[in-house]
Amino acid sequence: MAPHLQPRRSHEATTGFSGRGRHGGSQLDSDLIDLGSVISRTSKPAETRKSRREADRATGASLPERTRMTIVCNARVLDTPMTGIQRYTHEILARMPGIETIRPGHSAAGVMGHLWEQAVLPMRIGRRLLWSPCNTGPIAVRRQVVTVHDIAPFDVPAGFSASFRALYHLVLPTLLSRVEAIITVSQFTRARLIERFGLDEARIHVTHLAVDHERFHLQDPAAIEEMRARLGLPRRYLLFVGALSARKNVTGLLRAWSRAQAQIDEDVELVIAGGAGPARVLSGTTLDQLPPRTRILGRVGDADLPLLYAGAALLTYPSLYEGFGLPVLEAMASGTPVLTSRGTSLPEVAGDAALLVDPSDLDDIADALIGFFSDPARAAGLRQAGLARAADFNWEKTAIATRGVLQSCT
Repeated sequence: MAPHLQPRRSHEATTGFSGRGRHGGSQLDSDLIDLGSVISRTSKPAETRKSRREADRATGASLPERTRMTIVCNARVLDTPMTGIQRYTHEILARMPGIETIRPGHSAAGVMGHLWEQAVLPMRIGRRLLWSPCNTGPIAVRRQVVTVHDIAPFDVPAGFSASFRALYHLVLPTLLSRVEAIITVSQFTRARLIERFGLDEARIHVTHLAVDHERFHLQDPAAIEEMRARLGLPRRYLLFVGALSARKNVTGLLRAWSRAQAQIDEDVELVIAGGAGPARVLSGTTLDQLPPRTRILGRVGDADLPLLYAGAALLTYPSLYEGFGLPVLEAMASGTPVLTSRGTSLPEVAGDAALLVDPSDLDDIADALIGFFSDPARAAGLRQAGLARAADFNWEKTAIATRGVLQSCT
């Protein structure tokens, strides 16, 4: 394991994560065997597509015209619940209307979704270039650009089921060695791809994620107050937004909050948004109950999320592993100070505009929380720095960079 990932192991020892797979354990080994057979049977057409691509280039058609005609998107991800990866796909497609999307037409989750991607999707592409925006794609298709957001199943395997890890180990190395180009969302993930798979640096292109400034911005105080009253939130709260997987370090945050709250004003609470209720937050941990002054909201609707960010005193995001870390930018764009980790991709995203902590050191997190509430001037400085930092990231810039990579392969 690379040195910059070492804190994960010490933290798991501290917090007692059980490592239960977030994708469940119902996928059988026989499913993976069947998938391997399907992949083997569908691998030959790639050479034919390569020859067709050379013929396409010989026509001399203009690049924009060919782009409209020859790029399709593996849109399987759009049939799954909204997360950062789904939002990325939506935002890029909205800015490249000439790209056709191909979707399964049924549940995209689990083994059936993977079988569709590997066996059915290749037959629907024809001569066109395929863009796969969600970490995996059909390994039979060489004429393909794949976006890899992270390699968490390799770097933090305890957060995934054995069958899901086996699938990734089967598909990803072969896929990455065959496709024409790889897009990734941070220099951190680019470095991990090179270290783990020995890939040619020239094939990997970084296009940072971004924030929708029409949604995430300074909000009307009256709208924030209405949201607070409707959701039953206090006037001052710390906020965590994200999935409740072990690598998000929710347990570490809860423990640090428990240590710090005696030295923080009694009207401040911790609010956790994402996933499910208290039972899900505590599942797989050694905590018997939530600390005092802690509220679990579960999944928050798109309309309330910008207001939730804008109303928070501080976003607390001490994640153990991120390929990017979209909540950091969304909070900054909302005028909310940010506390996050000084590891993986997060310093790259936050720059000098956030409080950075060691996510495996509970005292470091607790001390940062106490220090933040004892220094109002620091909060104001972080707010202004965050707004300036978030302004550097926009989806138009990301879409232009993505389009450039795709066009270079047509």
